[in-house]
Amino acid sequence: MPNLNRREFVKLGVMSSTCLTLGIPVFSEQSSSSNLHPLIRIDEQGRIIIFAQNPEMGQGVKTSLPMLIAEELDVDWEKVLVKQSNWLQGNDNQFSGGSLSIRINFTAMREAGASARAMLLQAAANRWQVPVAELDTADARVRHKKSGRYLSYATLTMAAARLPVPEKPALKSNVDFNIIGKSVKDVDLDHIVKGAQEYSIDLKLPGMLYAVVRRCPYSDGQPAKVDSSDASKVKGVLDFIKLRNDEYGGRIILPNSPNFVSGIAVIADNTWSAMQAARMLKVEWEHASTTEDSTDLMNQFEKAINIDGEVRRNDGNIEQALASMPISVDAHYRLPFLAHVPMEPMNCSAEVSGDKIVIWAPTQKPAGIAEAVAKALDVAAENIIVNVLRCGGAFGRRFYADYAIDAAILSRQLQKPVKVVWTREDDIQHDYFRPASLHHVRAAVNDLGRITAWHHKVVSHARSAYLERDGSPAEIDNYEFPAAFIPNLQYEYVHVSSRIPLGQWRAVEHSSNVFVAASMIDELAHKAETDPLQFLLRLIGNEQYVQVIEGFRFDASRLVKVIKKVGEISSWGTTLPKGHGRGVAASYNQGAWVAEVAEVSVENNILKINSFYTAIDCGLVINPSAALAQIEGAITEGIGSALNGEITVKGGIVEQSNFHDYQIATMTQVPDINIEIINSEDAPRGLGEPPLPPVAPAICNAIFAATGKRIRELPLKKVFVV
Repeated sequence: MPNLNRREFVKLGVMSSTCLTLGIPVFSEQSSSSNLHPLIRIDEQGRIIIFAQNPEMGQGVKTSLPMLIAEELDVDWEKVLVKQSNWLQGNDNQFSGGSLSIRINFTAMREAGASARAMLLQAAANRWQVPVAELDTADARVRHKKSGRYLSYATLTMAAARLPVPEKPALKSNVDFNIIGKSVKDVDLDHIVKGAQEYSIDLKLPGMLYAVVRRCPYSDGQPAKVDSSDASKVKGVLDFIKLRNDEYGGRIILPNSPNFVSGIAVIADNTWSAMQAARMLKVEWEHASTTEDSTDLMNQFEKAINIDGEVRRNDGNIEQALASMPISVDAHYRLPFLAHVPMEPMNCSAEVSGDKIVIWAPTQKPAGIAEAVAKALDVAAENIIVNVLRCGGAFGRRFYADYAIDAAILSRQLQKPVKVVWTREDDIQHDYFRPASLHHVRAAVNDLGRITAWHHKVVSHARSAYLERDGSPAEIDNYEFPAAFIPNLQYEYVHVSSRIPLGQWRAVEHSSNVFVAASMIDELAHKAETDPLQFLLRLIGNEQYVQVIEGFRFDASRLVKVIKKVGEISSWGTTLPKGHGRGVAASYNQGAWVAEVAEVSVENNILKINSFYTAIDCGLVINPSAALAQIEGAITEGIGSALNGEITVKGGIVEQSNFHDYQIATMTQVPDINIEIINSEDAPRGLGEPPLPPVAPAICNAIFAATGKRIRELPLKKVFVV
């Protein structure tokens, strides 16, 4: 995905006689007359307003991205006002997903602040007729070092705005950071804890109508006959509108943009009335003659595991190595579909007036919403404003646009602003799920206790195929851990087609592949009668190994470091009571190195996770307190999915419907979590997803240590009382 170059990003515009702005020309509630949406504003009162470019869904970027700008701008963070940026047309990096927000914007955000600072310095130098080298900045002021006199940024903004944008603004050295690397509370925290934070679902507009859609239980179905006689009696109900997605592009509007699910929209003057009436509708549905079943799909996976697949990596001679090694394991692992269940269900508000459309959405990808709505309503994307509101959780679900399309369609038909709110049942049953998969791994260990052969075949219904993306659908990449460390290795993939909806999920395929890899490594360690943590270190071997993966250096020494550190903080190797056990798992994904240890106990088949330990190297940490929250959140979600998570489909309909049958982690299931962040001066890496994949295998490996029972299928509630 291309980055905006620095000059495109730091376009300079004079908004008024009192304001310096650096940003990109777009629609803006702050500057509609000039069509500028700034990322930095300095007004005549000296207020510093910084806009957070990427959507906030609880991962902290509304705080951390402005911190980068404020650092280079040399302003007091406590005096900065942060606001959420709406959709910036032409900015390809304005999305939250893949643990990429900081990784791909780290330099651009700093350069925005540094450019503004450089122009302010030059403006002061021009006014005082002194060299820039005699000046410095602090607390939104330029100071002349010899005389001690100073000028505020506010008094320099107009003069600075007329200067050219520096080609390569000088950036601070890490040792000079005053903001980056220090714990800063979330800019919305006060509102959140007081219950005053406005989420998308809270939005109210003058004259707004409310809609709840009785959605077809089959993802590809359509409404046929409707009886609304009982539903129409509900006070506040105004209308019923049939929505058929086959009239708006079908199941997929654009590659990577699933359409909305068809149904009957109940229009009311409040959400509660619409929701009650939607439940009272009597609807007959059209659907495909063949309906899907997740059990049948897994049976198809079982058959497909025996056929040749697409070879993703092939090192050495796998069959010869497997046949010649003295210790080997041959195992199958099964992973279920998983849902997202963010606390704020899907919702969106839209107002359509002619060919002008305004959207208010809790979105991870505002450009995707604009593109999909433009396609569905046949309008130009530049006529669409996407107001980005804080998401009440997302985890990948809000990367798509389905929940915005029906809101825009209804608003155009009703000629009024419309808010569509999903029920929790809709949120679960019409999700885009983490793929289910079947894995077959054959691996062997030599006389020296090192893994020398590894064959890993994955069979799944691939999300890239469901989303109609170009390229291979393979859900195992050639750089997956532990590929770099085994001389005879083959990764293979087989795709099985299905219509069960799939999409982004926290660490998506890594969450499955790491479970399998880390579980197999533990199996091999025990069969080789070797301590699992020492076995991991022996697997890595050469700490000097370096490989460039997706533009980032994979440095084996950093993986060794987190494994050793997690062993230290978890007291690995010390004696535990009977029925207790520790398990370790490690991985590299989304740019970060992670090692985790779970300590569990099993008594009378009741599983309890007593403690959990994580060591992580994610490069430079922008905001340590937010980083800890990210890691804790990923671990908690990993625990919940390992213990409870499973979506099943029968007769084409998702069987789970709410938290009673699709459970997230409960308070009693979450243990003490101990985290060690190994900070470095390397560029920031991904953080929102990397701590999740090792969670499940660490727990399952601990179960084996405690009971001798090997777990090769999730969720754990199938085996234990959790």
